[in-house]
Formats: sequence, structure tokens, C-alpha cells
Amino acid sequence: MAAGDKVIIPAQAAGFASLFGHIEKGTGDTLNLPEGMLNIGGNTKGYLVNPATDWDPVTNSDGSFTALALGDDVYLYAVQDASGIAQWVASKNSTVPTGYTADNSRKVGGFHYGRYRPASERYNKAFDPGTQILPNSCWDLQHRPKCDPTGMVEIIPGRLWADIYLNSEGSGAWPQTVPESRHGVTPLSGTEGYSRYLDLPVLAANAGKRLPFLNEFYVYADGTPEGNDGDNDTAWSATTNSDRASTGSVAKAVSCLGVVDAAGNLWDPCIDLHDVASESSVDYEWDRPILESGKDSGELRGELYHVRWRFFMAGGHWDIGVRCGSRCAYSNYGPGYVNSHTGLRCVCDSL
Repeated sequence: MAAGDKVIIPAQAAGFASLFGHIEKGTGDTLNLPEGMLNIGGNTKGYLVNPATDWDPVTNSDGSFTALALGDDVYLYAVQDASGIAQWVASKNSTVPTGYTADNSRKVGGFHYGRYRPASERYNKAFDPGTQILPNSCWDLQHRPKCDPTGMVEIIPGRLWADIYLNSEGSGAWPQTVPESRHGVTPLSGTEGYSRYLDLPVLAANAGKRLPFLNEFYVYADGTPEGNDGDNDTAWSATTNSDRASTGSVAKAVSCLGVVDAAGNLWDPCIDLHDVASESSVDYEWDRPILESGKDSGELRGELYHVRWRFFMAGGHWDIGVRCGSRCAYSNYGPGYVNSHTGLRCVCDSL
């Protein structure tokens, strides 16, 4: 090394992050945290982070929570410390932990506290899921979906994440509305005027996500018990229901991957499309009315050239009883249909 040359320690560079391993669920409601190097606050602000086993997010919180509750999304921050070893802090704040700023803290990961159905209780209608840190909801800077990980679980390791809950309307007015995966809120549907073919893909894109394929639904819905005609014990599906329920209303309606309401409540719309008529039996045609639906029904958006498009929905809705389930699928509605029975759940590729 020549005189005057500079040696750059990686963590001294703005934005640098390197973790030796991933944030994972520990014993009970604790976490196992990896060691590594992080930049916190810009150039020259490099810090080491030490590993921890069975780290308790409650006792190490910033004061924004004193216990874990169903539906909580908790974020893990590394905060500056004079020792040069950053300290771990848990917070329910999604931007910065209480008592810190963006200059002296950095969001490193997080998890969701939700209902859990182990594989040993797959399809068991008698099993009443308890609450815990969902193992496949744990994320960090190097292990996460490409979008905001809040309210999501990993359903195909290293490849795909899915929303835990049917989406509700979040921030922004149409067409900038960002859907959210949250517990205990009213899920959006065609009741709010959303067209499946025209509007739901826009909502998903606003969150950096997409609609699932039917085979992906089958993965994340696996283990969810079938619904019943006469009650809402295992799914929001009783034939006497007259409307959707808030997300997570039925405790047993959870899959073995932690996805809620994959059976009943509202249909999960899928990407899969097909024509129900062949070219030999029905002529293709230009169709304008099919595009005059949804949130932008008053806008001129061209015409769709098709035979008779249909696309798949999965899981069932609030009043079709035992038909609701993890392999329930339906393909009778056309793309221009706006229907109160259809919700939204999104997926996102891994980083």
C-alpha cells in the first residue's frame, strides 16, 4: 500500500449491510439474531452487530409495546452505540424506533405475530390455533420479499412471499391506493367498486406485488380446514352470512403457512385466465362495455378483443358453506365483472 492510500472498511460506506445468517424465530416468542456489519447514518458510520440467541423483543422494545398481540407487526432496528457495537431494538414503529432518528437507527428486519397451525394439525377442524411469532414471517435486509415485508409470510423458500391477510384499503386515493395486509380490518372488495380484471392488478402493483397464480394459492392455502354450511367455526362461510367479515375473524381459518382466510370470507383472485369458447363455435369480437367497469368506468380505454374470457378465483366466499376450502376454485365470471364476493391477496418474489 502506497503512502496516502486509504483503506475503506465496508461498513463505513453509506448503505452497507452484511449479516452472517438470518433473523429467525427462537424458543417461544424470541428471536435468534445474526452477527454482521452495518452502516447506520451514512459514510464513516460503520458498526458491528453481535449475534443473540433467544432474544426477547418485548424486554428489548423501545417502549412502543409492552406485550405481543395478535396481528402485531414488529420491526427490528440496529441503533448507534458509542462502543462501536450497534444495539438491537424492537419497535412497532415502521419508520424509526421511539427515541431515535433516521440518522442513528436503521431498520434491519421484523416479524409478524399471528395464528399458527403446525403441519401436524393440517386440515384438523378441531384444532384451535394459538398465537406466536410466525417463523416464516421473519425477515431481514438479505432475506425478504422485494416489496414491504409487513404482513407477509414466505411460502416458497427463497422464491415467493404472500400476504397473510386479505387486503384492506391503505393510504392514497385511487389510482394511487396502496392495499395492506392487516388483521382485524374490513377487506376491500367489489363493494368499493374494484373490477377484478381492471383494478386489482393496479392495486397489487401499487404495493410492489402481483396477484397469485392458482397453483400458488394451493401452496399458501394448504392445511386450511374446509368451511361449514351451518356455522363459521372453521371459516367465514355459513350459508346464512350476508356480508364479508373483518380479516382474521375466524381463529381456525389459517393455513399451515400462516395465511388467514384462504377459505371463506372473500375469493382470492388469481392471474390465471382462459377462454370458455373456441374460435370455431363463437367468433372473436371487439368489446367496449367490458372495459367500462371498475374505478375508471367513465374513462375511454379502448376495446378488448376476445371470445369469452373467464379467470380463476380460489378459496370461496362468505356464504357458500362447505364449498369453501384450500382447493376450492371458480371460473365463471368475466373480466368486466365487479362483485362484492371478491377480495385481494397479493404475492411478491423474494429479493
